[in-house]
Amino acid sequence: MRRWLIFFIISCSTASLCLLFIPYPETQVITNPTYYSGGGGMWEDRKEVVFPWRSYNKEIFLNVSLTQGTINLQIFDNWNFYEEGLYWEILNTTGFTTTIQISPPIKGYLYIYYDLQNVSDIFNDIYSEVKVSYLRYASSYGFIFLGIAVILISYYGFIKHKMKSKY
Repeated sequence: MRRWLIFFIISCSTASLCLLFIPYPETQVITNPTYYSGGGGMWEDRKEVVFPWRSYNKEIFLNVSLTQGTINLQIFDNWNFYEEGLYWEILNTTGFTTTIQISPPIKGYLYIYYDLQNVSDIFNDIYSEVKVSYLRYASSYGFIFLGIAVILISYYGFIKHKMKSKY
């Protein structure tokens, strides 16, 4: 039984260290801005980008093209667009492709705002691709394995102490 207990202690400790200190890449694809027909029609022009806790090397890849009209695209770090907090913008364009590095790395939320200009019926003629990439640590899983390792180490110490006092 001791060998299995030592094996599980080493396994849980190693898993905890790996999950807490080795990052892994993650990519999110944010849906295109869409037009909802029915009920008067509503243009969804705001997208929220959420970065998890302990994520680094944050990038936003934007690829937007229009067949007619122009677009303004702005990225804010505040939900209220009328306060200060403009992070990045491109104005009066028909198409662009860019990658934005997010700094400082502590930003957790960004809001992408699409503003269409000079449009007639453009809702089916817009192509937009937004990808968010970052390195993240699996902290919650790492803490779970750390807790299991602490419990197993405590149990092993209790058994060892019990055996020592028995003889």
